[in-house]
Amino acid sequence: MRPVLRYSFALSTLFLFAPATPAAAAVCTVPSGSHPTIQDAVDDLSCTEIVIAAGNYVESVEIDRNLEINGVSSTATVIEGRIMAMGAGVELRLSNLKVDAGATSSAGCFPVAVDIGDGATLAGSDLIAINAYGDACLLFGDGFESGDTGAWGNTVP
Repeated sequence: MRPVLRYSFALSTLFLFAPATPAAAAVCTVPSGSHPTIQDAVDDLSCTEIVIAAGNYVESVEIDRNLEINGVSSTATVIEGRIMAMGAGVELRLSNLKVDAGATSSAGCFPVAVDIGDGATLAGSDLIAINAYGDACLLFGDGFESGDTGAWGNTVP
């Protein structure tokens, strides 16, 4: 009985002092059960690369870490919103995507489709960023933006 105990102890000690191996970089897909949105995958720190299926995604994405985001192609994978990456040392790579900040279904109304700042950098290929800022960003949708406020009179505080 004692030899077995000594062997078990020696084996557990060996594992206790074995060097840890770094975790493999994770490729996350969107949409998926664990990442239904692009932002869900961005927020998952284990995702180092995000692969987005063909389709339109009505969301705006905020990134504050190094990341690679790939679609199928700039005609097949469309983000209707904006992408914003901020922070010193943040490296973002976007490929095979279209970012349309002025789409009528866009998740917000932004003057910039891809906003990179505060020391962040962007690289990529097959990337289209468009923004038909204007009518797509109506506040009221009734033409008020092109008229005057006289009809409101004293009803606006």
